Amino acid sequence: MWVLKDQGASLTHHDDSSEGAAAASGLRVDAGEPCLDEQSFANDSNCVTLNFPSSHDGRGFSFARRVRRERGEGVRIIATGNLLPDQARMAFQCGFSEIHLTDALVERHGELAWRTATTTAPDALYTKSGKAPSIWDARHQHRVKVQSLTSVEAHEELQKSVNAVLLDVRTSAEWQFVGRPSFERSVGIQWQTFPYGSENPNFVTEVADAGLTQETPIFLICRSGVRSLAAAEALKEAGYKDLTNVSDGFEGAKNAAGRRGILNGWKAAQLPWNQD
Repeated sequence: MWVLKDQGASLTHHDDSSEGAAAASGLRVDAGEPCLDEQSFANDSNCVTLNFPSSHDGRGFSFARRVRRERGEGVRIIATGNLLPDQARMAFQCGFSEIHLTDALVERHGELAWRTATTTAPDALYTKSGKAPSIWDARHQHRVKVQSLTSVEAHEELQKSVNAVLLDVRTSAEWQFVGRPSFERSVGIQWQTFPYGSENPNFVTEVADAGLTQETPIFLICRSGVRSLAAAEALKEAGYKDLTNVSDGFEGAKNAAGRRGILNGWKAAQLPWNQD
């Protein structure tokens, strides 16, 4: 097993029998569960392990942020499961102390990818072609952080702000057939175009054309928090400074029956929305 810690600066390998690889005692939660109940948070353990059953499920980031906020710096928060290297930066930003990686997971993505996960933005991050150049700006690398809030938390913050904008990065088809958040300062700009799902090459330009400056507080939302995080990272690289990802998105994760909009997300929380 591998342990990534110290904000990504340390990646070490441990034998299964070693102390570093031993299963941490304390509260362990599957991050794919709908919520952490109050009894779980009342647990006195100083160690919480959040398991990611899928890299497409971002709820563990919101849970970690909540644990860190309610338990403080004294609690050890461990991420396990199926994360990707480019999600490591967000994991530490959300409050995780360590990321425990299986040997198979490190082998799949490469040790170098995990060692550089929090310090280097790979070329063409989140693109399918692999040919687009990186626009990473080292001046913003450590200064700007993409924050993470649940839809409920984001809605509360949007209500408090006088100039924050909710940026919906889903496709035009989703706006029309699924609905969109109802908020007076909202903008819809596709991160991936419909119907082919290719990355919108004009995304950053369209954001600027919509009047969103690099100083505008921007809350990004997609279906379940994955595309919006990618779009936030692209804006960060372009110099935008106040970015928040709505981690559970508009429809949230799938339930056991494969349906969205029930477990979590903007719609499940019964926040204002409408349909074109």
